[in-house]
Amino acid sequence: MDPRTKLFVGIVIITAVISTKHPVSLFCQFGIILTAVFLFKMTDPFVRGLKLIIPMVGLVFFISWISFDRYTALLLCVRLFNLLASSFLIFQHIRPEDLATGLRKMKIPFGFVFMLTTGVRFVPLMQNKIHSIREAQMSRGIDLRFKLKNAKNFMSMLGPFLLQSFVLADELAVAMEVRGYGRKNRSFRKDYRLGFFDYTIMVAAVGALIIFIRWETGW
Repeated sequence: MDPRTKLFVGIVIITAVISTKHPVSLFCQFGIILTAVFLFKMTDPFVRGLKLIIPMVGLVFFISWISFDRYTALLLCVRLFNLLASSFLIFQHIRPEDLATGLRKMKIPFGFVFMLTTGVRFVPLMQNKIHSIREAQMSRGIDLRFKLKNAKNFMSMLGPFLLQSFVLADELAVAMEVRGYGRKNRSFRKDYRLGFFDYTIMVAAVGALIIFIRWETGW
């Protein structure tokens, strides 16, 4: 499937989540997302992703409960969870190089595409570096548990992390220069073309979105 088709379907799914008004629909989407996680055998990466999703959802619930009421806070949390979880599932099925190719085919400037795909690739790498530095410093007796009194100890982790970040940035700059980053006429390792199947999927996605919105708004 063309990466542009995956991106288009992903935008349709996110639009459906944002346009949902009925609580029943929100909880149905919640169930569909969890079912998709099990069907696509993505339980392990999804559980790891919950470490980032749950704090955000919890913060929104706390603020919404104070500002509105518990029922509204619950609906906002479910909507946010559906939005983040669906985005997670979408980008798990699009490789960074395919994402870059699809965006370039859509005439997106290469500089923006490069920054986006580089961020997607390097976030897991930087997480691993932070984990390695933290384990190394804790093995030396430095208390890096998340406590207020340990705030000053985190400087021992910040220094090595910044140093490794600068080294990684320098290596990336050299690699970009060697591979001719600035040249105008760029080629793709794999040339994607939209076919009948891609157009069928996109038309079906738009049709399903229209029907869903009409049902939600009661037209």
